[in-house]
Amino acid sequence: MESVVVDGVRIAYERTGRGRPVVLAGGTGMPPVAWELCGVREGLVRAGFEVITYAARGVAPSDAPAAVCSMADLAGDLAGLMDALGLTGAAVVGYSLGSFTVELLARTRPDLVASAVLMAGAGPVTGVLDAMLDAEAELIAATGRLPAAFTRLQTLLSSLPPAVLRDDEEQTRTWLELLGAQEGLWTSPDGEVGQATAAEAWLRDPHRMAALADITIPVLVLGFEHDLYFPPHASKVAADALPRGELTVIAGAAHAGLLTHPKETGAALRAFLTRQ
Repeated sequence: MESVVVDGVRIAYERTGRGRPVVLAGGTGMPPVAWELCGVREGLVRAGFEVITYAARGVAPSDAPAAVCSMADLAGDLAGLMDALGLTGAAVVGYSLGSFTVELLARTRPDLVASAVLMAGAGPVTGVLDAMLDAEAELIAATGRLPAAFTRLQTLLSSLPPAVLRDDEEQTRTWLELLGAQEGLWTSPDGEVGQATAAEAWLRDPHRMAALADITIPVLVLGFEHDLYFPPHASKVAADALPRGELTVIAGAAHAGLLTHPKETGAALRAFLTRQ
């Protein structure tokens, strides 16, 4: 991967394909290769787009500054990357934490974003998400980190649909193995804590939902039927609050629908982006 330095932070990125640019912003701890492994990147390239993927600060091989991280930092990193690459009026797709980044970018740098997709990351805080934010904040305050076993558990329970967790032991065990292998993807422990604290502050902002009215570009809110953090009813609240928002829900998927239902997710992305 190539890299640029944004305000002293090295951000690694990769460009693939030719055509209108689409920037993909990943979720918490998500390496750029995940977009390739699930086939979403290749599907967009075949549809005639240039695709830019990158590792957010905290995710290797990008830097992870020790200072406290905010969503303004993460959105600023993405804006700096796009400025360095000469990208304006691009489509920007965010998944989970990346959705927060894209939402803020669309508000603060509208010159960079012509259309956006907020995937598994738009809507008011639900009771389940509220409890998870409290647990993460308490663990960070007590230990200075998020224990690996806790992260594996909360990711597993949120990623797969309830029926899979209950009945499909093989798939559940496979996901546990994959989650264990992901622990080396962080640049440093500061990266994981930084992203977690940035997400909590963003979601606790009492003005966040009202600010959706300031985003006037076309926005697809892409939700997943069994997402415990951003369920369809929360996604609909976000879509209704956006002046040009629309909602698509992928049936049968939980929070990790990008990875478990890549065909349906990729088709929804391409259908929206090709209309813009």
